[in-house]
Amino acid sequence: MSTRYGLTACAGMVLAGVIGVSVLLAQNPASPGVQPLAGQPIYLLDINYVFENYSKLKAMREQLQNEAQRAEQVVKERREAIRRMQEELENFRPGTPDYKKLEEEITTRVADLNVYVAKQRKEFMQQESRDYFTVYQEVMDEVNYFATQNRAALVLRFDRKRVDPEMPDSVVRALNRQVIWNNVGLDVTDYILNNLNRRLGVSDSRSRPSVPLAPRQ
Repeated sequence: MSTRYGLTACAGMVLAGVIGVSVLLAQNPASPGVQPLAGQPIYLLDINYVFENYSKLKAMREQLQNEAQRAEQVVKERREAIRRMQEELENFRPGTPDYKKLEEEITTRVADLNVYVAKQRKEFMQQESRDYFTVYQEVMDEVNYFATQNRAALVLRFDRKRVDPEMPDSVVRALNRQVIWNNVGLDVTDYILNNLNRRLGVSDSRSRPSVPLAPRQ
């Protein structure tokens, strides 16, 4: 069983599955029947950045990590007990009743441990998926509120990370960006993130875009 039950690798898959859309449409317009009109603004959101810096998700991941470490300690203890039993088995002659009894006990414990490991891994992956989806819904609610109040036509997902010419992956990501240039004032990432963290009582000094909307209460 790998350390931390492969949660880091799982996180990437979960995140990709949950937020794998390239365009976030504003839902529930300000009034029924309202359609996007010429002149309605389009805003940009780096949703990966929001996920990486949302304090609630950080706390969720830390809690899950702690639970995984506790489960891993249980696995270590059980493996150690099995190892001691295997050493004890060497004191008996193969084929004797005592040998067979201890051998069966070892086999049972190994099988039980494998079941435990598989169950824990599945439960942690499911919990991680639920955590990411919970945060995804909160982010979408914040985006929906912002877009509705500002009568936005669209909120597009984009990547605002700087390109590192020494890192091939960074250059490839830049070449694949759908948004290749934008007015800085259209980036509402910090605004959305700050509003989410503010309701948790977490202050944030990140700058906000110039938008005519007071923070949600």
